[in-house]
Formats: sequence, C-alpha cells, structure tokens
Amino acid sequence: MSEAFLPMVSSYFKWKPEMINSIDLNKCKQPKNMKSFLFLLTLNCMISFAVNGQTVKLKSSEGYIQTKDSVRLFYRLLGEGKDTIVVFHGGGFGSGYLIPDLTPLAAHHTLLFFDQPGTGFSSVVKDTARLNINRFVEDVEIVRKHFRIRKMKVLAHSNGGLLFGYYATVYPDKVESIILINPTAASQKWKGTNRLDSISQLILNQNRKIYYAAPIDSIKACWDYYALWARGKFPTPLHTRRIWGDVCHCDQKNLMSPFRFYSIQSMGKWDITAQLSKVKARTLLVGGDKDESPVEAWEEWKNSLPNSQLLIISGAGHLPYVDNPGVFFSAAEQFLQNKWPDYSILNTKGAGVVMPTDKKGTAYQKARAEVIRVENEIVRLVNKAAWDSVATIYATDASILAPGSPPVSGQKAIASFWHAVSLRGMHSIELQCIDLEYSGEKLIARGKYVMNNKQNEIIDIGKFIAIYKKEKNTWRLQTDVFNTSMETRSPIEVPDYLNFPKN
Repeated sequence: MSEAFLPMVSSYFKWKPEMINSIDLNKCKQPKNMKSFLFLLTLNCMISFAVNGQTVKLKSSEGYIQTKDSVRLFYRLLGEGKDTIVVFHGGGFGSGYLIPDLTPLAAHHTLLFFDQPGTGFSSVVKDTARLNINRFVEDVEIVRKHFRIRKMKVLAHSNGGLLFGYYATVYPDKVESIILINPTAASQKWKGTNRLDSISQLILNQNRKIYYAAPIDSIKACWDYYALWARGKFPTPLHTRRIWGDVCHCDQKNLMSPFRFYSIQSMGKWDITAQLSKVKARTLLVGGDKDESPVEAWEEWKNSLPNSQLLIISGAGHLPYVDNPGVFFSAAEQFLQNKWPDYSILNTKGAGVVMPTDKKGTAYQKARAEVIRVENEIVRLVNKAAWDSVATIYATDASILAPGSPPVSGQKAIASFWHAVSLRGMHSIELQCIDLEYSGEKLIARGKYVMNNKQNEIIDIGKFIAIYKKEKNTWRLQTDVFNTSMETRSPIEVPDYLNFPKN
C-alpha cells in the first residue's frame, strides 16, 4: 500500500497505520457500521493485492557523472549484491556490448558499468588531449570517489583490461580484486591475428563504407558492419549468434569517431609488465584459446602480476562468458568468494550458478534458484531422451510456442514435440538463464539455448522466454516460447532497412 494512502485512511478512521496492517477480518465480529466493515474488506483486498502483485526483478538504475571539465560519464548500476564490481568495457566501445551477457553476475553482485569518455552514451570528445591515458586514470578516480568505493573489485575486458592495468599501476592501493577477460597484451610485442577469411573481409570493407556514408538507418548499417567484424572474435561465425550484447547500442557519433581508440594510442609503444609487479590485488585472468590474441600474451600478464591465476577455456574466443558461460560464471563466482577456481570447473554445465545462500536470499535469488533447478532438470531429461518425464516438468495446461510450428499444448503433445525435435537431429541441449521477473503467481524468465547433434556440432542457437506459474509453492513451466537466432528468409525476422526511399 502506498505511503500516501495509509495516512489518509488512518486520519479518516483515527487509526494508526500499524493497526491497519494487523487487521484479521476472520476474527472480526459484524460491526455496527456495515459501511465501515465493507471498507475494511476492500482495504484488506487492496493490501493483499499490493503485496502479491509486487514486481520482483533485478535492481537497475542509470545516470551521469559530470567531470570538472564538463564531460558527462554515463553509468548503469545493475544487481542484487552488497558488493560492487566496476566493469571496464573494451576501448572504443561502450558498455552496451557487455551488459546483457554479464547480467547473470548481477544475481549475486551489483555491477557498475560506465562508458569511458568518447564511447557509449558518454560525451562525444574530439580533443585528443582529453582522451589520453592519464586523463583515463583521472576519470576512473572520479567514478570511484563518486560511488564512495574505497577499494574496487574490477572486471575488465579486452582493451579495457590494458587500460585498467595501467590505472592499477598508478593506484594499486585502490584495487581489491581483478577479473581480466581476454585483456589486450601488457606489452606491444604480442599482436593478434586477423581470423577473417578473404570473402568476409571483402564484405566487411563494403559494409564499413555504407556505415560511414551516413545511411538512412545508421543502426541497421552498424549491425551489418559489426556482425561481420565480430566473426573474428568467435570460434566460428555461428558462435556470434550467442551474443546478446549490442556494440551499436550507443551514441552513433561516438562509435564513428576517429579518436575512440586514442586512450591506448596515447600510450605509444607500451609495456607495463614491470609496473604490474606493484599490483598485489588478487587477479583472475580468463582467456579463450580460439581468440585472435595468443595465449602467451595472457601468460605474460600472469607472470607480471604477483597474485594471479590464469584460466584458459578451451574452444572459446574473445568473449568466453558468451562461448562457455557455464565455465566462466562458475570460475568468476568462485573467485569472488575469495577462492581460486578449481580446474574441475572446466567441465561445468548448467543453466546458471546457484549459491547455497540463495534459499534464504532475496525474493529474486530464491525464484532464480528455483527456475535454474527446473531448467537443469529439463536439460537432464532431454539429454536422456526421457520425453514423458520432460513433459511432467510442464503444467498440465502448458504450451510450447516454437519457431516454424503451431502451438503445442498439453503434456502428451509436449512429449511428442521434444521427441520430434530429437528425430530432426537434436542430441543434447544447453540452457542459460539470463534474467527474470515475476509478480504474484506469474514469473517470466529469459535465456539462451543451444542445440547440438551427436557429433556435438551446433545445429541451432536461439533465445527463449519461459513463463512459469506457481502451483503449491513451486514454479511450473506454463508457456515455453523460443525462437532461433539462425539466419532465416523471413522479411519479418531479417528486415532490410537500407533501401528506404529518400522521402
């Protein structure tokens, strides 16, 4: 019930708010004033609705921090945890490409994303002097002090790892722990290789010209360019379909700026390996062995940082948290619990990380733990080809809304549906819970799926929305909606906006 409503009721009946909240209508005798009784009955229903109808979801807020020279730094806070992790995006891009895929970490921590000057939704900067590495260090200090963080827990990706590494050598006492994901080499002697084939490179160059020629729909042109660009960052072109992050979710002026990589360029021929010896913070280095950068570059980081461990994820590219989320998030959560990841996690599978404390945690954590339990059970049964048992996970009136087929309703039909999918080549399935929200007796979960054949080759990648309803205090799957992220010929799914008429 709203804070404004309670005083109004209290004043009318000369009650205190706590008296209203403690009313038990079952024990009430018929009052002399029936009008007052009916009001009490309505009031009780309103209180019940307000409690049961409250929407539970991840806490999120955003805003700007203004520097002394009037540069505005965009930030977004996301998460449930008491601890805060400051996230550094790759140089030249904003946080838009990181937020969706790192959201699972926000179930147990608060993530603080901020866009560096001249990137994302922060101020467009044309003065190269404002973008040098020393000003970057000052900006990090502004963010740290603004949020009153004494010692930072940090997660940094790609170029952001190198930029933050430089900051850490200047302010080592302001850093508590660091997760570096595929960081740019600490010395310039290590260089990445271009993994694009000649045809992809040719089309990429053509799409870049279209993008920079001020097309009618700049965002669609941006997608066309960076979708090809991203192929060099993943193990195979097909793996790019797993990413939810959007490089193009930003101020397009920043993304087109010729100065957006200047922070690194201002470092000249860099080599911070010697200075890194001053950084005593616990550091977890995570890299994929299919990245453009060689593993030796991350081994150099490990040898330079005195309190570090290196985890190489087999089969992962530049974004291992996308390519193998089970291993990455398990390792990250172990590290954030002040433990070094056990290499047994390299075989980790599952829809998400559930902590022992989740059973007594927030409403969001409790619901998420239950959803992950259900999703893991579905995966286990599907991979065992136990179709009838899979169907019992669904509610009796459940439906599946799948691509390329009419709705499938009822447990018997759902069992046949999954059996038919297996006959068409699916041997196993992976699910990942990204986020959820619920109100009353309904819960909506969003996530990713990957289907593999008997040779463990990917045959489908997509996303799902699972709608649950609560039955006897347990969430049961009622509506399962999923669609592929693979290329299709549907003009609805793959629109072409580039040929709009001039008028």
